[in-house]
Amino acid sequence: MKILYVIPYSPANPTFGGSLRIYNILKYLTQKYDVTVVGFSTSEEEKQLIQNFPVLAGKTHFVEDLCSNTSTYFNLMRSLFSFHSLWYLNSRSHKLQLKINEVCLKNTFDVIQCEFPVMGMFTFNSDAIKVLDAHNVEYDNFQRMAKVKNPLKKLFYLLESYKFNKEETAVCRKQNALFVTSERDINLFEKPVPAVPKYLVPNGVDETFFYPGTKPGRPHSLVFVGMMKYVPNCDGILYFLDEIFPKILAVYPDATITICGKNPPRAIVNRTCHNIIVTGFVGDTRPYIHEASVYVVPLRMGGGTRLKIMEALASKIPLVTTSIGCEGIDLEHNKHALITDKPDAFAKAVIELFDNQELCDSLSYQGYELVMSKYRWATIGAEMERAFEELTGIKANDYSSDEDRMKYESNGIYS
Repeated sequence: MKILYVIPYSPANPTFGGSLRIYNILKYLTQKYDVTVVGFSTSEEEKQLIQNFPVLAGKTHFVEDLCSNTSTYFNLMRSLFSFHSLWYLNSRSHKLQLKINEVCLKNTFDVIQCEFPVMGMFTFNSDAIKVLDAHNVEYDNFQRMAKVKNPLKKLFYLLESYKFNKEETAVCRKQNALFVTSERDINLFEKPVPAVPKYLVPNGVDETFFYPGTKPGRPHSLVFVGMMKYVPNCDGILYFLDEIFPKILAVYPDATITICGKNPPRAIVNRTCHNIIVTGFVGDTRPYIHEASVYVVPLRMGGGTRLKIMEALASKIPLVTTSIGCEGIDLEHNKHALITDKPDAFAKAVIELFDNQELCDSLSYQGYELVMSKYRWATIGAEMERAFEELTGIKANDYSSDEDRMKYESNGIYS
């Protein structure tokens, strides 16, 4: 089976949720199918991608004209007076459309899979089955982000939610199927696009990369991991620092939190002190996770499912999260993690884990068993494979020959 995989950025060096999902989906697809990739990427990222996935040599078709910071600002102002969302305006590309036209003219595909609705907005002159991997329900995500206190940002996110609702719905109606990451997202899509089949393809974890540490974490130490430019992550950690962490420090003045993530805003960096460590971008988050005694996910907004939850569970570190933070994941309170939405209760849950090693061990064990049984990428890839077979009637071929597998292993794909 031949698949055209349409992506908004190269996952050559995946460092955040969207790129990690695309990387692991691409990893599975290239083992099972004949894959061609088209989308946005720099030439250096394209070279790195082919080094990671040798079977893609000669099968990548990228353009480099993603918006610069200047044009993004221009589009931000333009979007205020446009019927289109900022995300739509930032992703429009005549060059990419021409590239897609060229690839579709020269090739026959069985499936065209687009990552995110903005990539599904392009035109594909092909009889292939069209699948959108939604990641989130974006209009709902923007609606949740409108909870921010800044009135201008609130207005912007409300406008984006309204505009993207129309754009997202129009794109979904053109698809033969949707891949969604949670049951909640299935329900949100059901009303506007009831006729389009929806398949649950949750986020997952590479258990060969995220694994339990060999030593206990430092006493009274917390960790949070996430791209800080993403509004839900930034909002969540500021909420934690303002309303939760002081309550923990009142009981354990030596408590620390390490905040790992790219592009932390000044409002977070300025909090740096003995108790608050802000690392910025780190190439490998595992040492910071293994050094901590509790992982916190204090999110109040966002959509889809959070890879950070699976990474914490696979690392066997006890977890405290909000209900939104673990949304779409089959976590049970007091079995796999402690789940609470009130600042006082969140702080109390952290303190309880500091004091109760037996509870820590129980949560870590049950959480690890859950992620190994349901949220490994190999398991999730098999769900995609079943969906493709149902949609096309074509069974997968295993393209991971011994020779190809040796190439992958030499580049750390399987290692």
